[in-house]
Amino acid sequence: MIRAFVFLVLAHLALVIAAVADCLGGEHAPRKLTRAWWVLIIVLVPIVGGILWFTVGRARPPRPEPGPRHGNAGPRHPRGPVAPDDDPDFLRDIDRRLRDENKDD
Repeated sequence: MIRAFVFLVLAHLALVIAAVADCLGGEHAPRKLTRAWWVLIIVLVPIVGGILWFTVGRARPPRPEPGPRHGNAGPRHPRGPVAPDDDPDFLRDIDRRLRDENKDD
C-alpha cells in the first residue's frame, strides 16, 4: 500500500514538474490564459492542472506551409536518394572506376 502511494506521489510530482517546465520554457505564448495563471493551476489543482496544461493550455507550434522550400532549409529533392549507395550516379561512378581499374591490371 505504501509503495503504491509513493509511486502515485512521485508520478504526480513528475507531472507537475514537467508541466511547469514546459509552461515556463515554451517559446510560444500559452493559449487561453497567461503563464502565471497556468503555473498556479498546475501547482494548485492536483493532477488535473497538469493534464489541462498539456491538453488545453499548451500552444501548438505553427505548421509549416506546404510548397517549395526556400534557401538552405533542406534537400532540393526530398524524395531523392537518402544515402550514397542509393544514388544511381554514385553507383555508376563506382562501377566505372572498378572497370577502369580492372583494365589497367
